[in-house]
Amino acid sequence: MIFPCHLQELAEKGKKSLCPSNPKISIGLATCGRSSGALDLEKKLTARQSWKSEVLVGGVGCLGACYAEPLVSLRTPDGRYYFYGFHGQADSNSLWQIIRAAEGVPSTRYLLARARERQPGTLQGIQDLELEKVGDPGFALFFKAQARRITGRCGLINPESLPEYVATGGYSALARALFQLQPEDVIAMVAASGLRGRGGAGFLTGKKWELASLSPDPERIVIANADEGDPGAYMDRALLESDPHSVLEGLILASYAVRASRAYVFVRHEYPLAVQNLRRAISAARAVGILGKQILGSGFSLEVHLVESPGAFVCGEETSMLRVMTGKRGEPYLRPPYPSSAGLWGHPTVVNNVETLANIPWIILHGPDAFREVGTEKSPGTKIFCLAGDVKRPGFIEVPLGTSTRAVIEEIGGAAPSSIKALQVGGPSGGIVPYSDFSLDYESVASLGAIMGSGGLVVLNTNRCLVDLARHLVDFMARESCGKCLFCRDGLAELEAMMTSLTNGEARSEVVLAELEELSKAVADMALCGLGKTAVNPVLTSLKFFREEYEAHARGKCPALTCRPLINFEIISSQCRDCRCCYLVCPTDAVKRRGGRELYAVAQEHCIKCRACYETCPFGCIKITSEGRL
Repeated sequence: MIFPCHLQELAEKGKKSLCPSNPKISIGLATCGRSSGALDLEKKLTARQSWKSEVLVGGVGCLGACYAEPLVSLRTPDGRYYFYGFHGQADSNSLWQIIRAAEGVPSTRYLLARARERQPGTLQGIQDLELEKVGDPGFALFFKAQARRITGRCGLINPESLPEYVATGGYSALARALFQLQPEDVIAMVAASGLRGRGGAGFLTGKKWELASLSPDPERIVIANADEGDPGAYMDRALLESDPHSVLEGLILASYAVRASRAYVFVRHEYPLAVQNLRRAISAARAVGILGKQILGSGFSLEVHLVESPGAFVCGEETSMLRVMTGKRGEPYLRPPYPSSAGLWGHPTVVNNVETLANIPWIILHGPDAFREVGTEKSPGTKIFCLAGDVKRPGFIEVPLGTSTRAVIEEIGGAAPSSIKALQVGGPSGGIVPYSDFSLDYESVASLGAIMGSGGLVVLNTNRCLVDLARHLVDFMARESCGKCLFCRDGLAELEAMMTSLTNGEARSEVVLAELEELSKAVADMALCGLGKTAVNPVLTSLKFFREEYEAHARGKCPALTCRPLINFEIISSQCRDCRCCYLVCPTDAVKRRGGRELYAVAQEHCIKCRACYETCPFGCIKITSEGRL
């Protein structure tokens, strides 16, 4: 393969910093690490004057095991990696453990795992590490079922280092495309791979590129959509913070395939670290001729610009995004014409999600057949999910499409199956489905009435009220509606009011359930854009699978004992030890001291249902009840 000499020089430089001859400490400095104290660790480690240049200290992105942050890895000159995790408890003692390890006395305390490079001095991703010792079995299980194709560099390379990206095979796909493949060949490879858009709709990427490439308009544009507004989902952020060049390389390849001369990254302004890393990646790439005129000495030229999104959820919808980029209010418009025919400023425009683009270099390097080796026939490849909620090990994972929920929730997440009631898939507009062993792919999830969305996966245990959760999600979507179309603007607001009547105990009959269903279907049918059409999914799916919870709420009862207007707190006198905890912690003096056998009682008229007494009582004397209307 033709590999421009200056890329080779960058690769050699990156190899030296990635696999140095001195001990190297790498600290996870993505948002999850920073929120757990990683910056303080970095500051103290880099300040150790006694090390001078004997021990190197640097930052990397997110390894994925967010539950164990801050995460620190030590690489020894012989290619061994010691992964330490502090579970949010990094203190002077944990700092000392890292220092001791760097000075040749690795401690087993806080050690998650020890691994080694299969061929010392060559590292292209986590797949090149072989596990030698397990310090925390959960850490090994977290990675065991994963296939980290496009996230393999995350947490191992410095996201600000172009040389380290090149040293791990970065921009090899671009070099191959520019010097060995025609644009039509690139489109054919992507089409043959069966790659579907990872932003939610799941449209075939190769088909979208082909439509744009056939346009008679010579002015073509490609946009990386990094406007990720789903609560509980941070796939785009994690990729951009940890491996921005992989997205940039995919964007350049997409532009080459459709012969675009301009490309944009549309990214949320609430992601300051992702914006910073992207700007540095674009600047570094331009400085060495990977962007600009005659890229890598080929005949292809491209400029990439970064546009910060104003932040509304609807701005991630592609037609709304195009309006925002032209200085207009973020509102969707009817299709056709589709952006691939007439998009930004009327030119054919390819809009791809960040994760979709990060898959492109892998396909160009390994081929479409290799891409199809994992996944299902209609949903090939891997998918990134953000695992959150009631699991032991939440984090940022990549698994083959079609992986069972059991593998993801129980093996990777560490949840006990008996404790799980439901899954919220696909973000706020995805759906709420019962926990069972089903395949995580587009078709299987759709068969349940939900959508894959961009990849949010929230686990809900048996203590979660699904009616209240659905109300919360509808409230979020109603607030994020742009207000352009009647059914989304007024329909969602009315739906939220009906849901609130249920969780407040104001609904007087089960008739409200039929009205909920009717209005939800009307909004789904009549709303203008995907936001409105899918906003009712949480209601429809939870009504379908958990109707008994709605019926109970219509009778004034919350089975999960969480909706405040529907519950009461009582004190079990027979268990009371007179410790006074409930009496002292109550902020409204609702706990009254009495004489006789009943030492304490809750005055319901004063109780604000704050749970302070329930959570404080050391003897489990507080009981929550929800009797409902007789």
